[in-house]
Amino acid sequence: MKVAWIGLGQMGLPTAKAVAAGGHDVRAFDVKAPAAEDAQGLTLVGSPREAAQGADLVCLAVFSDDQVADVLTGPEGVIDLLKPGAIVAVFTTGSIESIQAIAASVPAGIAILDTCFSRMQSEMASGKLTLLVGGDADAIERGRPVFDTFARAIFHVGASGAGRAIKLVNNILFAGHLQLASDALKLAEGLGLERSSTAAALIQCSGASDVMARFVDEDPASMLETARRYMVKDVAAAIDAGNTAGVEIKALAAATSTYLAK
Repeated sequence: MKVAWIGLGQMGLPTAKAVAAGGHDVRAFDVKAPAAEDAQGLTLVGSPREAAQGADLVCLAVFSDDQVADVLTGPEGVIDLLKPGAIVAVFTTGSIESIQAIAASVPAGIAILDTCFSRMQSEMASGKLTLLVGGDADAIERGRPVFDTFARAIFHVGASGAGRAIKLVNNILFAGHLQLASDALKLAEGLGLERSSTAAALIQCSGASDVMARFVDEDPASMLETARRYMVKDVAAAIDAGNTAGVEIKALAAATSTYLAK
């Protein structure tokens, strides 16, 4: 397939390269273009419009909803370039309403999918992701040759917005696990235990979590700070979604309140 890939950050670049390694023609753009040696297999271009020209599938791995809207419908947006039958896969985590609004406003024949990805620590070495998708089932199947290059499992979880909904559920839970596991290891160290060996033992116990497994080798404080840039945005979006739905999530809100403190 002819693939346009917009966004070559921490997740976007390796995923785009996996698509290219799978035999697809990938024209890629980022405002901070990677070095050519780091983007082997990709054709780096100078704008989203240049990437999207003639594409069967446009993949957006940008940071925010504002950036998604700018790439698709902004002054230099790509929507008007897309041919009938083209698919737009939006990997960005954000509000449910914003992706639904985009899906409802695009020209007939263009499919918008909210394609959120995640993976467990135990699967990091495989390079494969779990894909959580909301949108049209036929469009998912048409995009599957590309998605299969980087996804170990693809879950069609519902109509437009459902992929983002389940990703927000995952991310606020992950954020809570991060904070709880970090505090638990602070307690362990305060009781005279060594952090890494305690984490290694706990992942074999009833208090186990994917996050705890990461703390065998990683410093909790460092990981919390690295995650903050994303979690502040995602926790806020999850809490807003819960408020809109009239759902109380007091325990999750308490466990993740640190992400809203800055």
